[in-house]
Amino acid sequence: MCGIAGIVKKNILNDDFYKRSLKNMTDSMIHRGPDDEGQEYFQNCFLGFRRLAIVDLSKDGHQPMYSDTKNECIVFNGEIYGYRDLKKEMPEYPFKSNTDTEVILSLYQKYSSELPKHLNGMFSAAIWDEEKQQLFCVRDRFGEKPFYFATGKNGEFIFASEIKAILATGLVNNELNDEAVSHFLRHSYINSHQSIYKNIKVLPPASQLIYKNGEVKISQYWNLPEKELNISEEEAVQKFRSLVEKSVKKQLIADVKVGAFLSGGLDSGTLVALSSKYHLNLTTLGFEYEGEWNEMPEARSISQKYNTHHKEVSLKDEEIPELLLEVIKKLDEPLADTAILATYTICKEAAKNMTVVITGNAGDELFGGYKWYQKEKEILDKGSANPRLLTFYKIGSAVSEKAGFRKGQDYFLDKVFRAKFPDIVAYQKEKVHSNFSKKETAVLLKSNVEYEHLYHFTLDKKDLNTPMKMDLTNIIPGDYMVKDDRIAMMHSIELRTPFLDKDLVEFCSALPAKYKVNTEKTKIILRKAFGELLTDNILNKRKQGFGAPVEKWLKIPAMEELSSKILRNPSSKVFTKLDFDVVQKQLRYNYKHWSLLILGIWMEEHV
Repeated sequence: MCGIAGIVKKNILNDDFYKRSLKNMTDSMIHRGPDDEGQEYFQNCFLGFRRLAIVDLSKDGHQPMYSDTKNECIVFNGEIYGYRDLKKEMPEYPFKSNTDTEVILSLYQKYSSELPKHLNGMFSAAIWDEEKQQLFCVRDRFGEKPFYFATGKNGEFIFASEIKAILATGLVNNELNDEAVSHFLRHSYINSHQSIYKNIKVLPPASQLIYKNGEVKISQYWNLPEKELNISEEEAVQKFRSLVEKSVKKQLIADVKVGAFLSGGLDSGTLVALSSKYHLNLTTLGFEYEGEWNEMPEARSISQKYNTHHKEVSLKDEEIPELLLEVIKKLDEPLADTAILATYTICKEAAKNMTVVITGNAGDELFGGYKWYQKEKEILDKGSANPRLLTFYKIGSAVSEKAGFRKGQDYFLDKVFRAKFPDIVAYQKEKVHSNFSKKETAVLLKSNVEYEHLYHFTLDKKDLNTPMKMDLTNIIPGDYMVKDDRIAMMHSIELRTPFLDKDLVEFCSALPAKYKVNTEKTKIILRKAFGELLTDNILNKRKQGFGAPVEKWLKIPAMEELSSKILRNPSSKVFTKLDFDVVQKQLRYNYKHWSLLILGIWMEEHV
């Protein structure tokens, strides 16, 4: 929605260098806010802002924004859902605008550091408190909106919505973070608790930061519920239906045109069906792949049912190499999610006639939509096999295969699997979202480092909700929200995710897993709550989303040429981090090859 930036240092008010630095920061993020810009200067703090107007399009929404007392000044990126109700709870505050930004200021005055507990939405914000001489910063629960910070070479505290803004100051060294590179190789994205640069930090999701007297203090203000709900399936479906409908209604509030992405799956189909209740002639957009990857027939069936104005975009093979270079050049960090090209293309189309787009992200993680949850249910049901007998099981499988004994082979293969992954947490960590293995990464990377995500809840090996929570707090903020925010902002539009409503997430996370997934069916509760709104072909088709035929793409002649130019050239920048000979053995037109190419392109552009 917007771009925020700031510099805190003692006695900088009359220093033109820092005023130029702040302007460089906001100029670097003009794509995040083409409608307006602003700067405010205090003796010890500068705040900067770029605005994309969504709610209250008047000048009253200008930022940085002062409170009524002029003691607090805020820069805020995001949306607070239900802010009008919060406003009614603050009759003592003399509001001057119809913005959620001013509501945050009023809540800060009332609750101080307890402020975040009262916010539901996607947000990152920084509030300078002149009386306390402190900067209070906060980020939403699921990492929908970014917040980066760093210490400058002269001791400055510097923060911004994007890494490029911090680098634009010239005050922070751009040395790469080997731990982040390692995580990228393992999982294809940068972990949500780190940045690609050693000297640039990330405020984690659901966290707040106070900077005062040269000290940074970070604390977590929210966590997923630990206790499972004691609720009947009928009650659960009713409550679930109410929470989803409420969230959709709240997130459709905007003073600009709103549309929706329609992939042809259960999640986006449900959201379009519900959005159509409140928005007649809703515009929907879909991305069309060729062959088995194409879900547009299902998307069209929903569009026809709800009479949406449906548009579809696609990519020709010859467009892919150039577009890939364009996207990676604009991304501050490498991201090998294959959906980046589809997301870029569909956001570009959306920007032609809308500013806000509803997306179905996080449905799989909340409602049990992935096949690996079914595999993990199987692990729970069958139990583990003795890992000490792994070699024996492998020999048994090989002998059975040679003898043509299929049942024996299947028996031993199952034992091999359960010996390798004795519980659902082990399977989730080692198998799910795994690109290069730990061993492969250690051989690829020239430095012996690794990084594993830190979870702030108990990893219960007996609860199928555990892997869903792991996905929700790891790949959602690390990959999907990064992709959505950065790419949407490249086109100056805002993507909204109704399934990440705080109340809905808390309910779904505490819901017994049996109401979400079993070995026969995924997204059970979504089907029971909203199945009648969907079409049979969607209900019976597996979820796909904006994936990609990577093998086919890598064999496009221009992609072959690009891959050879970067990955078969020993002088390429990527080989300052990776072993050239080891990389050559991995160029097999698969996902690993794709991720190496992404890293190679990114390093050529940014290092």
